[in-house]
Amino acid sequence: MKIILNLKPAQSPMEAQEYLLHALSFPDYYGKNLDALYDMLTTWSQPASFVLRLPEGGDMGAYGKKLRRVFEDAAAVNGRIHVK
Repeated sequence: MKIILNLKPAQSPMEAQEYLLHALSFPDYYGKNLDALYDMLTTWSQPASFVLRLPEGGDMGAYGKKLRRVFEDAAAVNGRIHVK
C-alpha cells in the first residue's frame, strides 16, 4: 500500500504530529512526538510504502529532516515499511 504524507503545509511540529495522528489513524494515546512516531512505525503491521512530502526551510525544514530520519530508522527495523 502506498501512503502519501503531505506535511508541507505544517507550520509547526505540533501541526505535523496532528496531521500524522489523523493521516495514519494512530490511536488516541499517540504521544505526538518523534519517539512515539518511531514506536508506532516499528510496530506497523501492514506492508506500506510511505512517500514523504516534507516542509523546506526554517524550523520546519529541520523538523522535516528529523521526521524523515525517524521514518528511515523505523523502516530499517520494520521490514514491512519502506520510505521514499
